[in-house]
Parts: sequence; structure tokens; C-alpha cells
Amino acid sequence: MQSGLAVLRDLGIAERIVVMSDGGSDFTSQAFQKSCLEEGCWVRAKVSQRGGMGILERVNRTLKYEWVFRHEVRSMAELRAQCVEFQDWYNRRRRHSALGYAYPWDKLMASAKTLFTA
Repeated sequence: MQSGLAVLRDLGIAERIVVMSDGGSDFTSQAFQKSCLEEGCWVRAKVSQRGGMGILERVNRTLKYEWVFRHEVRSMAELRAQCVEFQDWYNRRRRHSALGYAYPWDKLMASAKTLFTA
């Protein structure tokens, strides 16, 4: 993990990272836990819990297969810009089957409207 963090820092990414993990063996090893505790960055997610790691894993899969692999990126700055664009696309322009093929942003705004008019 330390070498991975060094690569990120060499690329100009100095922000503190947060590592979310499930109970997989890679993430429960003593070496991994020690590295995370030294960095103060580890959050262990509950496994098989609604709203847990499954959602994050699905977002990452969508980012990888429906976005990153379809866009050529030549620099870290370009990748950062692509991630911002992905976030907008994912939340405002991509329908989600789990939401009845609605857009997440629309669902969020409808929920907020209900809360504020009650």
C-alpha cells in the first residue's frame, strides 16, 4: 500500500485517501491493516448489508466498463475531469434499473421536495 500511495503522491495527488474494504482476505491481512492504520484511512464496510459495499462495487464497475474503457485518457488532469463528467452522467443522464429506470438526481430532488413540503 505504501508504494501505491507513493505513486499517487508522485502524480500530484496529495489528498488523504479513504480505503473502504469488505472482508476479503486481501483487506484483512495484518500488513494491509497496519498500513491503513498508519495512514489513518481505513473504513471497513459491513458485508451483505443494504447500502453497503455492493453499491460502491457497482459504481466502480460502471465507471470502468461504461466510461473509462470507452474514453482515452492521456493525463491525470484529464482523468480527474473525466471523473467529474462521469459523476454528472451517472447521476443525471444514466437511468438506473434499481430506481425503476429513473435518474438518481430526479429521485433525490423528488425526495427533497417531499421533505421540504411536509
